[in-house]
Amino acid sequence: MTSLVVLGAADGAVPTYQRAAKLGYRTICVDIQPGAPGVPLADEYLHISTRAPEQVAAALAGRKDIVGVLAPASDIALPSQRWLANHWDLPDPISEQAVLASADKSVFREVCERLGFPVYGAVAGTIGSGLREAALGLRFPTLVKPVDSTGSRGVVPCGEPGGLTAAIRAAIEHSPSGRVVVEEHVTGEHLTVEAVVAEGRVLFHAVSARTLTAPPYFITAAQLLPADLPEDTDRRLVTMLDRLCAELGYVSGPLNLDVVLAPDGELYFIEMGARTGGNGLAELIETMCGVDTLSATIALAVGEPVVVTPRTPRPVMLRVIAADRPGNLVAVHGLRQVTALPEVVDLRLFAQPGDHVRPYTQAAHKVGYVVLSATTTGELRAAARVVDRTLRLELATP
Repeated sequence: MTSLVVLGAADGAVPTYQRAAKLGYRTICVDIQPGAPGVPLADEYLHISTRAPEQVAAALAGRKDIVGVLAPASDIALPSQRWLANHWDLPDPISEQAVLASADKSVFREVCERLGFPVYGAVAGTIGSGLREAALGLRFPTLVKPVDSTGSRGVVPCGEPGGLTAAIRAAIEHSPSGRVVVEEHVTGEHLTVEAVVAEGRVLFHAVSARTLTAPPYFITAAQLLPADLPEDTDRRLVTMLDRLCAELGYVSGPLNLDVVLAPDGELYFIEMGARTGGNGLAELIETMCGVDTLSATIALAVGEPVVVTPRTPRPVMLRVIAADRPGNLVAVHGLRQVTALPEVVDLRLFAQPGDHVRPYTQAAHKVGYVVLSATTTGELRAAARVVDRTLRLELATP
């Protein structure tokens, strides 16, 4: 029996455990949180931080069954993925450049600048390093972000210069390195790009249109695939992705990016992760066009060839289920009615009655999500409105 080491067990990693099991792999889960959603799905569990690869290697010393290591939906685990892949002499370890660009937003911006991609004003630094003074030269409004966090943790909007000091202090609390980046806000259509890279080129890509929550958090509330991109824009996107992979020395594996399509047609790359995306993206893509990005990612991790054959796309949508206030979950009402809708492909819950839930201020706080598919986008949106009206969270004040 062959085993995959999976770094992380948050909700974004759940589909990876499920797909690995279907493909016949054993999974070894590494996560510091024993109650994380992916833990019960793994064959083994190591109560170790995903940032401690030496401890993982020590715990698995002498094992001959490990054939791959993955860090699904987690930028913070990518350095450990690279370290372990090299330690175990696994195929195509992720390059150091790709790890740095994924784990540090300021490094990724520097890469985009070197490539001549469209960029927007931004400065990075620490408290006391002249960051605030440098940021005063930007165009407001701005977003202040930890350079090394994921899931919208610590993202603070700043509408005017007078709020910079407070925004920087709030954002820096979520940065393991104590560094933040202040960015000009880019207006336009928010997109997520999910790609599979093989032999240094984009083998497959899918683009979703994102609906974000209102300020101050800007978290994904819904995703619609396929995004209606003009053909020339889509070709330009693929060319940019290929150039990015070449610059980073990224040979094979998954690639996830947040991109903004500006009103003038320019594509602004906001951040990247050399890993699979969360928010049900793999399920959405497979439902849309039949491409199994998770199986492709696992195959590349173990050194097997990958062939993808997309079918004609069918519109799909994901709607996040979230609480608007903290409380203990009593019940989720309307589940039977929603799952009976012909457009509903899947409904996943990451919290059960009795669990404490929090407002949707970061991606990890979602209660669940619904995946829908229909013949037309109009039918899809109509079904989504029914879901929104029908599902209701009952919370009790703790």
